[in-house]
Amino acid sequence: MTSRYNTSDSISRRDFIHYMKKLGISMAMAPVVLKALELLGAGGEQGSAHGASAGTIFKHADFQERIPGTSNVRCTLCPRREVLKPGQTGFCRIRKNIDGELVTYGYDQPCIMNVDPIGKNPLFNFHPEMTVLAIAHAGCNLRCLYCQNWQYAMESPLNTRNITSFNSGEIVSKIKARSIGGISFTYTEPACCPEFVSEFASYCGEFGLKRTICTAGFIEKAPLRKLLKHFDAVTITFKGPDKNFYQNVTSATLKPVLDSMVLTKSEGKWLEVATLVVPTLNDDRKSLATIARWIKDNLGKNTPWILEKFEPQYRLKRLPPTSQSTMETARKIGLDTGLEFVYISNLAPHTGNHTYCPSCGKVLIKRLGFKVLDNSMKNSKCCFCGHTISGVWV
Repeated sequence: MTSRYNTSDSISRRDFIHYMKKLGISMAMAPVVLKALELLGAGGEQGSAHGASAGTIFKHADFQERIPGTSNVRCTLCPRREVLKPGQTGFCRIRKNIDGELVTYGYDQPCIMNVDPIGKNPLFNFHPEMTVLAIAHAGCNLRCLYCQNWQYAMESPLNTRNITSFNSGEIVSKIKARSIGGISFTYTEPACCPEFVSEFASYCGEFGLKRTICTAGFIEKAPLRKLLKHFDAVTITFKGPDKNFYQNVTSATLKPVLDSMVLTKSEGKWLEVATLVVPTLNDDRKSLATIARWIKDNLGKNTPWILEKFEPQYRLKRLPPTSQSTMETARKIGLDTGLEFVYISNLAPHTGNHTYCPSCGKVLIKRLGFKVLDNSMKNSKCCFCGHTISGVWV
C-alpha cells in the first residue's frame, strides 16, 4: 500500500509528525525522512511525499551463478557464497532466488536519505567541510550484536518504510542546487546493493559530485574491485582484532575484511578505517594495539583510524556506553603505534576531534564533533611548518 500526502501549502513540523504517525513510521526515523522530503521538495508547492513498504520493486542481481541441473543459484557477492533454492532469501535479506534467478530488492527504494557532514560517513581527511547526501537501503550481511542502526540493517527492504520513487536526475538536481558536495552510502551495508550503488555513484560522478562509501568490507574481491571504480573515498570498519571476535560478535570472518582494506588501498582509493570501541569486547589494550599495528603495517601510518564511541544498542543493551577515558586510551595506543591520524569521532567536544600536523603537532582542522570550526590547511600543507598532510583536501 502506498500513502501520499499532497498539499499546496508548506507542511508544518507538527503536521509532518502527525502524518508520520498515520503512516506508522517511527519517530526515530522522522528527522531522517523529513530532511529527505525537504531535499526532494515535498511539502512545498505541489509537493508530494511517499512512505510505502516495498512491494514488487526488484532487479536482476549481479554476481550470481546458476547451479547446473537445478533452479538453484549461488550468490557470489560476499564470502558466504550461499546457494539459494527458489523462494529462498540470502543472509543479507536483500537478495532472493525467484524462479531460478537471483534478484535484489536493494534498488531504487532507500529507507534512509539524510543530509550529513562528511565526518559522519565517517571520513576526516577527505574534503572535511563538505556535506553529503547519505543514502541507505535496509539489510546487511553481518549480524553485529551491537549494531548501531539495527532498525534498518537487520531488516529486509520489504519490511521497511522506503522512499519511493527514486529519480536520479531529480535527486542530483536538488543536491547540486543546495551546494551539497557529494553522496555517501552508509548507515547499513551498501556493498549488499552493488547494482544500485554503482549505478547511482557513476551517475553522480558525471556531475562532479564526490562519491563515498562506508562498508564492513565483507565482500568478495571481484565485486569490490568493480564497486571501487565508482568511488573517490572509502571507509572500512575494522570491528575487532581476530577471527574469534568476528565469528562470535558479527557472524562473519576477518580475512575477507583485511583483504578488502588492502585491495582498496592498492586500487588507489583514499581509505580511512573506523572501529567502534565496545566495552568488554574490543576495548582492552591488546585488542586495540593489534588493530592499530595491522593498520600501520598493511595500510600505512598515514591511514586515518577513526574511533567511535559505543552506545548500548540491539542485543548489547546490557553493556555501558564507552567511557571517555577508554576512548582516550584507544587514541593514545593508535598514536603510540605510529599512526599519524587517530580520531575520536562521536564524543564532543574533545581534542580528539581535531586534525593535527604529524610534523609540528599544531591543530590544522578544529572540529566540534563532525562540525568544522576552523581549517588552517593551505594547499594540502600545514600552514605552520609546510608539511604535506595526507588526505584529499581540494
